[in-house]
Amino acid sequence: MLVNHLIGFWLFLVNFFKRRNYRCTQLSKVYWVSNGSYDRVIKDYYEYIEQILSKPLSKVNQHCIIIFNCDFLGPLHYLLPTKKICLQIEHTLVKPGARDLADAIAGVIEVPNSPDRYMVRISNSSLLLSSDLVFDYSRINLFNIFQASYFDVYSKKLFCISPALYRLEPDCLEQLKSRSFNTITLFGNPDEPRRKKFIFDLESSGVKSQNINNIFSRIERLYRDTRILINIHQTDHHDTLEELRILPALRCGVIVISEKSPLVELTGYSKYIVWGELSELPAIILDVQNNYEKWHQKIFHNPGFISRMNRITRRNELVAIKAIEYLSKL
Repeated sequence: MLVNHLIGFWLFLVNFFKRRNYRCTQLSKVYWVSNGSYDRVIKDYYEYIEQILSKPLSKVNQHCIIIFNCDFLGPLHYLLPTKKICLQIEHTLVKPGARDLADAIAGVIEVPNSPDRYMVRISNSSLLLSSDLVFDYSRINLFNIFQASYFDVYSKKLFCISPALYRLEPDCLEQLKSRSFNTITLFGNPDEPRRKKFIFDLESSGVKSQNINNIFSRIERLYRDTRILINIHQTDHHDTLEELRILPALRCGVIVISEKSPLVELTGYSKYIVWGELSELPAIILDVQNNYEKWHQKIFHNPGFISRMNRITRRNELVAIKAIEYLSKL
């Protein structure tokens, strides 16, 4: 009880003076400290991780404090053994010449149609390396990292939990469901050169679409009210598939049309996405818009779709158990 009060007191001080919204939940012998105001862009993923870890955390047999992506909490280690969990949500599969490559090293994966090999980019490497456990959203990221022996120490603490964020609802997978938005993009900044040119190319090809941004707390509702989502890379260099956007949309019955990416077969659900080179996308989008029922039937009435989505969820649950078992042995 005393430990509980002392943790609560320190969180009160940090929340007040550092303007945070940290909270503590007791799960059997674990004091779980998390951020109630985590980055709104990926808040749903953050909360999904919390939810999927709650069961294995409740089975930890030692008293400890586990801190999930929170800072200013160093003094808590005087109360109980303290362990840190962080998220890695950046692209690691990056071509040479990209921005923000200060901590990157040369990898072994070949860039398609090029003599180059992808870099392995670990953003905020000092923070991640100082953590006890790291979760990444992308199996592609993990594959890129695991191929580079330089990251052996980091690799041992790195686990992938795919963003299977939203519940599969049978009604939402039916094509007859009314959806207010036909075709959308989710460009936070549509004026970035690559995105701006793409939007111009869509308009020039007669493709009607709508860019929606600054929607964070209602993103699930938006997906369930959308027919088609267009996904392209933000730059010419950052090539990890944008699974934080694609998989949640797919689970809400949205047809996803995406620019081609390397190693997509590692996701386990790539055959349910409509792929094309950037220059091919306007024509592909028009075809899907004009033949929506056919494409919807092909994707969501495929006998393997629901079982694959359920397998991803189950895989996440097993990874969560394995990750907490690893953490408990430290």
